[in-house]
Amino acid sequence: LVIVASAGRFTENDLELMDELRRHAIPFFALRTKIDLEIRNAEQDSGASAQETLDKIRKDLEHYTLLPPDRIYMVSSRRPQEFDFQRLKDDTQSSLMRALDLKLAKALTRKLEVQNVWNAL
Repeated sequence: LVIVASAGRFTENDLELMDELRRHAIPFFALRTKIDLEIRNAEQDSGASAQETLDKIRKDLEHYTLLPPDRIYMVSSRRPQEFDFQRLKDDTQSSLMRALDLKLAKALTRKLEVQNVWNAL
């Protein structure tokens, strides 16, 4: 699992990295940090509400990263109880546990195959 993180807009390099991860079937999440600052700036600059700002950023992220909403996270280290931080933690743990289960299943299958070959001798 790879988490591609950015405090601002994702750069061309970030998007190319995501394309490579996609091409090699490596699971990844897009993480947008410092979302509290974006909300504050939008409120001060244009009077946009917090929800309007979040919706706009999420829509932009979906468009540029080509990811579904459930693989895009917006967080603030200053306000960890808000936004997507808990969902990020839960989804990361779940993804890592699935990967571990898969690795263990492959290792067990390989061990059984070796044991069957050994027993056939």
